[in-house]
Amino acid sequence: MITKLTLHEAGRTMTNGVIGSGPVYVYRVGGMPAGEEARIAEFNHSWRILRWNETSHGNWTGRYASAEAALAALHDEINLMTVS
Repeated sequence: MITKLTLHEAGRTMTNGVIGSGPVYVYRVGGMPAGEEARIAEFNHSWRILRWNETSHGNWTGRYASAEAALAALHDEINLMTVS
């Protein structure tokens, strides 16, 4: 089963003292398998993935050049698990 994941803005930085006016720094991931959640966020100039479900909180993993690169890696990981 091929899962289509999507990025949904969940937080922006502050620019010139205006909250939420800067670049996006965290996304909610849509299209996750049932019972799972994920976020992709920027930390120290790299993007990382947090994935969790009802039984496991998970940890921030990876270091990707962009949110889209992190999303592609998460997509590949999920689809490898569904094929196995």
